[in-house]
Amino acid sequence: PLQLDVIDRIVELYSNPNEVVLTPFMGVGSEVFSPVSMGRKAIGIELKDSYYKQAILNMKEAEKRFKATEKQAQLL
Repeated sequence: PLQLDVIDRIVELYSNPNEVVLTPFMGVGSEVFSPVSMGRKAIGIELKDSYYKQAILNMKEAEKRFKATEKQAQLL
């Protein structure tokens, strides 16, 4: 499994806020969760139904992560 900190680093290096990140192999949504929680937009494609359903659940958590990150940035 790909870890979020690795994905975060790649997203930070190769995209800017409000840009769109495309992942043709979304899996359970890690590769769209990370950019969305970092202020980007994301498009993910997944064929396996169970992975897609899990990705939907994971994306609902992205807003919480984004708000927590914003709050930490305000404290700095």
